[in-house]
Amino acid sequence: MDDSPPKIRGDYNHIWGHIQTHFLIRVTESYIIFLDKDEDIEWQTTVAYDQQPPPDEKKHNSILSDEAVIECSPSSGLSIETKRQFKRLLGEALACSFEHDYQNARRLLREAESFIRARSEETSRRWYLSASAVMAAAMIVIGILIWIFREYFVVLLTVDGLRLSLAAVAGSAGALLSVIWRSGKLKFDCSAGRELHYLEGASRIWAGGLSGILAALAVKSEFILAPLTRGENTPTVILLTAFAAGAGERLATSIISKFDTTHSFTATSGKSGDQKVVVTDE
Repeated sequence: MDDSPPKIRGDYNHIWGHIQTHFLIRVTESYIIFLDKDEDIEWQTTVAYDQQPPPDEKKHNSILSDEAVIECSPSSGLSIETKRQFKRLLGEALACSFEHDYQNARRLLREAESFIRARSEETSRRWYLSASAVMAAAMIVIGILIWIFREYFVVLLTVDGLRLSLAAVAGSAGALLSVIWRSGKLKFDCSAGRELHYLEGASRIWAGGLSGILAALAVKSEFILAPLTRGENTPTVILLTAFAAGAGERLATSIISKFDTTHSFTATSGKSGDQKVVVTDE
């Protein structure tokens, strides 16, 4: 792939040929909008253009400031191509504003904001599900090994210890199933960071494993399902109960949602007209 700076179109090379552009968005005889080597939006206007104030300077300045705010939207984890598409929408909004088409400029800003929000949610969901799946897979592998070498673990952990270990694995599997069922309803924001998403996903599986152990202890003590535990079905009942208990991880509070709520309040507390709606984990 050729990463050399694109050349300015021949018609305007005598005006803007001195500018090093990394990705050209729009160029006219009056202004140029482009991405620099750091993939940030830059623009320049001619002296002749600057000498003619826009017909509605307030709207023009509002679009410039809103563009700057939207451009600072967190985009960690997104591909270069996705970021470039996002920046291009913002650049086209600036071009509309320079052409005094404020209505379309505002529409493009909304499109850019919706675009980056959707890509952010996709990235967030991928991080969250990946962490949950990897942690659950590790627990399941441990459970398979425990079962294959159960004679050794019976001596090491006793029968009750073996059952509790398998209950933790069953609870983890139940937690993973619960996470997958609800994956379409997750409304997280990648601004929380990759590490926090990984911690959140892993903690859901850990919560499922602990729930499985507690459920197994409750069944073993005959606090629940006592009529079903009198006989040879006890191990099966324990595993099924642990699996169901693990699926209750959805009751745990989402630390990512807490982070986003706090972040949203801080970002909007100084503005009376703008509010950010944060949809928490359901």
